[in-house]
Amino acid sequence: MNDLFLIAINLTRRCNLACDHCYMDAETRLSGGNEELKTHEVKHLLDEICTRSNETMVVLTGGEPLLRRDLEQLIEHGNKQGLSMVVGSNSIMLTEQRVQSLKAAGTMGIGISLDSLDPEKHDSFRGCPGSWEKTLEGIEYCRRHELPFQIHFSVTENNAEEVRPMIDFARGTGAHVMNVFFLVCTGRGESMSDITPARYEQVLAELIEAQETTSDLIIRARCAPHYKRIAYARDANSTLTRAQGYEGGGCLAGIHYCRITPEGAVTACPYIPDEEGSIRDQAFWEIWEGSSTFQQLRDPQLGGKCGQCEYRKLCGGCRARPLAMGGTLMDADPWCSHEPTGTPLIEPLSVQQRVKINWSEAAESRLNRVPPFLRKMVRKRAEDYVLQQGESLVTPAHLKTLASRRFGDSFPGNRPIPASDSPGSPESRTSGDRLPWTAEARAYLENLPGFLRDGVFQVACDVARSEGRLEVNIKLLQRLEEEDTAQRTLTWSPGAEQTLDHLMEDRSPAAAMFVRPGLETTAEAEARLRGSPQVSEQDVEKASGQGNTLVQWDPAALARVESAPDFVKAGIKKAAEFNAHREGLELITSEHLTRFRNRAMMRAVRRIRGFGMKELNFDAFDIARERVPRLKENAQAVTRFSEIRQYVSSRQSPDGGGLGIIDREMLDKMKAELKK
Repeated sequence: MNDLFLIAINLTRRCNLACDHCYMDAETRLSGGNEELKTHEVKHLLDEICTRSNETMVVLTGGEPLLRRDLEQLIEHGNKQGLSMVVGSNSIMLTEQRVQSLKAAGTMGIGISLDSLDPEKHDSFRGCPGSWEKTLEGIEYCRRHELPFQIHFSVTENNAEEVRPMIDFARGTGAHVMNVFFLVCTGRGESMSDITPARYEQVLAELIEAQETTSDLIIRARCAPHYKRIAYARDANSTLTRAQGYEGGGCLAGIHYCRITPEGAVTACPYIPDEEGSIRDQAFWEIWEGSSTFQQLRDPQLGGKCGQCEYRKLCGGCRARPLAMGGTLMDADPWCSHEPTGTPLIEPLSVQQRVKINWSEAAESRLNRVPPFLRKMVRKRAEDYVLQQGESLVTPAHLKTLASRRFGDSFPGNRPIPASDSPGSPESRTSGDRLPWTAEARAYLENLPGFLRDGVFQVACDVARSEGRLEVNIKLLQRLEEEDTAQRTLTWSPGAEQTLDHLMEDRSPAAAMFVRPGLETTAEAEARLRGSPQVSEQDVEKASGQGNTLVQWDPAALARVESAPDFVKAGIKKAAEFNAHREGLELITSEHLTRFRNRAMMRAVRRIRGFGMKELNFDAFDIARERVPRLKENAQAVTRFSEIRQYVSSRQSPDGGGLGIIDREMLDKMKAELKK
């Protein structure tokens, strides 16, 4: 499958700089052209991309995309479709207000071009005095408003010695990624001398070594397929050489990536000028599937030494360089110094696979929380790893190991959150739990009752990490609330309601909180299987029967349940088994119990906020009984709550601490919150 992982849309030829290396024609950089794609045309393209999937990252670039007044409108449109929208800019126009508007529109991140730590050298390269200072201002605005950013560094003979210092700079400024671009001499770059092949190899080796010793920054080489060859020669088992999907071997041009010109033409990449068609005349996917150039790139018949090279599948060389030098698309890459050795062809690991790799339901569930545009890459990387281990089943443990190996404890998202004086804020947690939180997300957390903050904080961080997110934002928190709130879509018969209430009678309020939504969802699924628009008593009974499937217990987890008070013990156990069944778990561990509890807390947040409550005390039950129909005239609920209140009171020590259903630390936090 030639899935589209990445598409670059050149929104305009207009630009406020005159960079030496730019592939765009300089004639129209000030006024642009009359044929630029209109707003509705770009939106239509985004809609068309989504008809196949939303697993595509869209890069809005130029020229300078900030010159487009509809930029935020386009980002918002793509974001609503589920696409990952990013911007490539020189950041000269990146004011504080513009950063805020880009972020509000749903920009996932911004790539900022910086080509030297020497202001004069950068300004000369960019053709504009003062551009270095403005670029750094743009970076600072991104930091201030927590808009994730990357540093884009175009390496030439004049700045190649700055590769390592630039990596240190990127780390120091808080960049998540550093992309190092290697020039293909086209456009205004035709008159420039690219770095020599020897220097090219040296810089690539530096990047590989830097990534091996740098765990808090992703370092990528762009327009440099030789990167894979050098990494393989250095370490055949390196994840850099085994990665597939978005970071697959060789160049993505025409295979998983293409470019749209400002006038709507489709090309394999910015450096291959041949137009394969126009989205104004033809559907995008027709061009993607039918282009003869793209077909060549997908099944290359390489000539010269590239066709004889043992690395031709892992690397394949740059196809734009021989074309720029007057040759054909399939000629040997003139900037590669490697000579074929005559050794057997090196196949990508996915081709070597002979064993079918399966996924456990828990691992599949975790994979589904990964951003769509990264999911294929993560799947293939995990299957490659499992194959290397001589196994055939991917489990959550494998995914955790891979994440740890790739980033360690210093994944870019683990940087400390900016200091805050607010009590109970995320900064007060241990450094191992830290992920950047946006201002809105921090405000959300601060507005929660203190006894809920730790649980919500941990749930959000865990989900963000599992999805490969670089921050916790308000959209993630809102989504978690929505996901953990039952949303009925069918009508329920009176008998179904009574049966559900009866099933909840033997569960503690806390256990019922996260059993009931799952049971409602399963019962509605049963009704749909019958083709009925209404849930019946039998649907609820059948759903409940599915939840009683036997599941094994880890001794430590079972001990935790056994230590609970008698009046909630059975309910907690049944609730955990029900959730385990829903997730396809065969063994319940202590970690699962904690996750089930934290997930219930997310639902509690919505309900407490819905009641207008900011604190928790024993009067809360009276408020809930007035507003929740199933608690009205419910004598058993009154009795159960009385037992909880008596239990908690009896376990409190004179100094305010307590043991049992609520541990001492939690009681201390609740007590402090009540004193405010």
